[in-house]
Amino acid sequence: MKKKRVIFFLPNFSNGGAGESVFKLAKYLIEKKFSILLVSVGNNFYKKELLKFGCSVIELKKKRVLFSILEIRKIMFKESKKNYSKIFFVSNFHYANIISVIASLGIEIKIILTERSSVYELINSSLNKKFFKDRLLYFFVKIFYRFSSQIITNSKFEKDHFKNELKLKKVIAIHPPSIKEINNSMTNILYKIIKIIYVGRISKEKGLDIIINALANLKNEINFKLFIYGQGPEENNIQKMINKLKIKDKINFCGYESNKKKIFKGANLFLNASKFEGLSSALVQSINFNVFPICSDAPGGNIEVIKNGKLGWSFKLDDAKDLEEKILNFVVKKPLMNKKLKNSHLKNFTEEASFRKYLKLFNRL
Repeated sequence: MKKKRVIFFLPNFSNGGAGESVFKLAKYLIEKKFSILLVSVGNNFYKKELLKFGCSVIELKKKRVLFSILEIRKIMFKESKKNYSKIFFVSNFHYANIISVIASLGIEIKIILTERSSVYELINSSLNKKFFKDRLLYFFVKIFYRFSSQIITNSKFEKDHFKNELKLKKVIAIHPPSIKEINNSMTNILYKIIKIIYVGRISKEKGLDIIINALANLKNEINFKLFIYGQGPEENNIQKMINKLKIKDKINFCGYESNKKKIFKGANLFLNASKFEGLSSALVQSINFNVFPICSDAPGGNIEVIKNGKLGWSFKLDDAKDLEEKILNFVVKKPLMNKKLKNSHLKNFTEEASFRKYLKLFNRL
């Protein structure tokens, strides 16, 4: 019996985030007798483990994704001639998606475009300094995404944006595989020092500076420790900011940590201040580990994850003062999440739920 071939194209195949999601999905599909190829621009963090599972890995030696278009086309053409029952090329992120569609023109292969972030970042000039470039990318999204077999978004918010604003029809939402199973441990509400955690890339769009400012204003009112899990280009600037605000003794940089239990163990409060978000797996995990979340009301999946305020609170985007007030309110009220509602909601974000939807899609197309 001929196998189905799935080719995943993830330019930056790093640890965590999209890389971790694709890694888990590839492993699942191998178990379901699919043939898997993973393509990255540069090194694939999971290469050794993927090879152990029987996946094929190609690491393109290019500095930029744009320069890889001919190599991507060659891979597509070569794969289309192989003896598989069906071949799917699954691309991730808007810039790679556009290149994938262009590279596939004239080749018999099914293109699936996955939007793991939010295209909102392309149309809001206040979020970046690449306004004209990003506007052009947004225009290309509107034009080229129509030539795909399927578009997958991480959240219902993003799906609605594609359908209503971009007038694209072949769009479905599949949540990322954020948790393996639902955790039923109790929340720690008796604490002298509030253990606050941030999990994510240390970059401008993640709004860590908003969190630092809010906590700096509270340093004389509440006893807290902030643990930052993640790495990124803004780490030096954030450290300078912390030193300037004289709260260095209250902040710990923990780097990347794959052990989720270690991250959330003993924590009381989870903060997310993203300026835009596809769907934050860390936000889902905080709810799963009963660590109360406060997140920005950014475009994307945040409000969906906290179930419109029933499983966490939101604050106004880029508003450190509003976040400060929400943190104080948390300290006073010590809110708990409804266990029944939590468990029911989190079923939508399990690995099994996510993988089954992908499997159904591959069997349908």
